[in-house]
Amino acid sequence: MKIGPTTRTIAIVTVIVSAILGSSYLVGNASNQEHERERDTSAAQSYDSDAVRGARHRGDERTGSPASPSSRARATQSAARNPARPGDSAPTATDAPQGGAGPQKQGVAAGPPLPASFNQSVVVGPGKPPLMPDTAGPFGSRTTTGTVQVALTFDDGPDPTYTPEVLALLDEYNVKATFCLVGEMVVQFPELVREIVDQGHTLCNHTWNHDVTLGTKSKAVIRADMVKTNDAIHAAVPDAKISYFRHPGGAWTQAAVDVAKELGMSSLHWTVDTQDWTTPGAAAVEKVLTTDTALGSIVLMHDAGGKRENTVDALKDMLPKLEEQFALAALPPGIDPPKLHGRDLPIHGGQK
Repeated sequence: MKIGPTTRTIAIVTVIVSAILGSSYLVGNASNQEHERERDTSAAQSYDSDAVRGARHRGDERTGSPASPSSRARATQSAARNPARPGDSAPTATDAPQGGAGPQKQGVAAGPPLPASFNQSVVVGPGKPPLMPDTAGPFGSRTTTGTVQVALTFDDGPDPTYTPEVLALLDEYNVKATFCLVGEMVVQFPELVREIVDQGHTLCNHTWNHDVTLGTKSKAVIRADMVKTNDAIHAAVPDAKISYFRHPGGAWTQAAVDVAKELGMSSLHWTVDTQDWTTPGAAAVEKVLTTDTALGSIVLMHDAGGKRENTVDALKDMLPKLEEQFALAALPPGIDPPKLHGRDLPIHGGQK
């Protein structure tokens, strides 16, 4: 069959048009991919760093450290509605050590609740804390439990008014939690430390007097503070296991994380900051718990350090709801390896 001029022209035009359309698709696809990368980068840059989030955590009431402005609108609005007391302030960005990028929300739908128990066979000891470092956390501090379980944590206690109320609610729903204790409070209320331990909750060292600048000091000073706090806890409960350390204000430094590990403690950050230290009202605390809690979350709350009625009221409403959706558990206290007496002594701070 002969191919006429008209047929040949149509074929050539068809090839040219196909080539143009193909090129347009490739260019458009590449442009979309670049746009997606730019959007992801922009989102990452707009997310609070842990240093900024930590700066919203209250500072030491005795030092009255100036508050650091947050880059997020929620914190600004909360501050406008609920002006912070001088004691609820934290160091400025220039004062606080800079942490890594904040943990992204997991966005994982909760499945059926699992038994609220961690692996209790984890071995701890000097240099071997129960939870491994977390690459998402500042300087390797933990931002998640590493399991599907959710860990409620309570800072700054014990407090004679609010700690018993929190303990009573946890006991009512058979929920175990983790309490981050301040040494000065432990010395004043040792009976509350004993009650926390007797109810099966896990202990965490939260420094001697909530010094948000501790991590910037020498390792010798950091170690002395941690050991002094552990000694106070052990004076109340001699066989207590203290396998976690949380830096006040989330103002982590490598030195603080390193010393905690040397003493057998995992550095404990958080995934969910309820902002209850700003006394925003129980409804606001509940909203954060409802919106931000996901599988594996470590939830930051307070049972001391100020008026904590908001926290107690929020727990009354939220504990049964959280229990329906998640498995709530204390962080694993760990089990020490058998000691080779005469070779493993002296026993290091943070261990039994």
